[in-house]
Amino acid sequence: MRPSIIPAILRHHRPRLGSMQMIPTLLSSHAPYSSSPPSSSSSPQPPPFNPETYLHAARQKLTAQPPTLIPDNLSPTPSRLLTLSLADHIPSLFPLEAKEKEAGKKEDDGILPQGHHLVYFPPQLPPSALMPDGTDPAHWPGKPFVRRMWAGGGVVFRKGWEREMRLDGRGVVCVESVGEPVLKLGSGDGNGGEKVFVEVCRRYGVDVNGGDGPAVEEVRRLVFMREREGGGKGTAEVGRVVRASATPEFTFSLKPDATLLFHFSALTYNAHAIHIDPDYARNREGYKGLLVHGPLTLVLMLSALRACLARLQPHGGMLTGNTPAEGRGLPHTKSLNYRNLAPLYVNEEMRVCLRRTKTDRDELGWDVWIEGPEGGLAVKGHAVTTGVSQAA
Repeated sequence: MRPSIIPAILRHHRPRLGSMQMIPTLLSSHAPYSSSPPSSSSSPQPPPFNPETYLHAARQKLTAQPPTLIPDNLSPTPSRLLTLSLADHIPSLFPLEAKEKEAGKKEDDGILPQGHHLVYFPPQLPPSALMPDGTDPAHWPGKPFVRRMWAGGGVVFRKGWEREMRLDGRGVVCVESVGEPVLKLGSGDGNGGEKVFVEVCRRYGVDVNGGDGPAVEEVRRLVFMREREGGGKGTAEVGRVVRASATPEFTFSLKPDATLLFHFSALTYNAHAIHIDPDYARNREGYKGLLVHGPLTLVLMLSALRACLARLQPHGGMLTGNTPAEGRGLPHTKSLNYRNLAPLYVNEEMRVCLRRTKTDRDELGWDVWIEGPEGGLAVKGHAVTTGVSQAA
């Protein structure tokens, strides 16, 4: 049996297929929170924020939800569209010439590129059931924390994942569970500096509850914050620039534009307004522009690792995903854990960096990070790969 990475707080959510909900229960016609400015008429003031009372209510809301079953079919089309959307920005990693040649061949037996699972298994909700900012209400811990960001996460590819995650139109399921919220106080006065962290666990596979369990496991860490005072315009915090202490072995740079953000939002069925509505991002949430998606940075880091493994093979070249090296399994990333430290913005250069840290037989450890336009750390993580040795 495969060992599980699911945090202990999520294990009681191990679902039985009979108890899963196929689509989350739709909300009532009343929005969970309003994006309209407060009324000027006199109204009763809310009671002072009580952390213990809030956490009790948030736990009840989130953990009472049964795990959600999200089925999908692994058609090659979404994966190919993701590749095309990145080809102009990173031609060294996504060369169109190679992809055009592949397009003329039979593509229905290929392995899903690592990270491309993010453009499958979208939320199963109509727009009317989303939060006012376009996010999934199943992840929301409750008022007054109405702003959401992607704080980090981790992904593990289990032994044999490449046999299950194939682009041949097969049916695959994702089982999503939401864990208990964690409240972190800011200034300590309980009136403005708090943040609520929520972990969303996703398990992917043909039969996630039988056999060897899920082929891929992912944890998404979301952070929820209060609405900015004054509507948020021009109030985004500017933290100090923290630079990486090491020199990378492999880097590539790109400048994500609004078209790339739109394409990624469409491919992931992601309506979060901070990625697609510049007025909302500036005037409601206080950012200087559209934000790059957290899942998109995960795709970029996994793509960089894949390119490095290809270069470290004896004959080099891009990994086709179909033919493992003789005598060993397909070179791939076994795990990647990461934290998002600072926002990345549209039309600003970002640099993805990798550096090898250790070796254990055919496994390599990697420091993985992404720098913003001034060279400061925006994402920091660690990965383990297999199939290529240090000596390669």
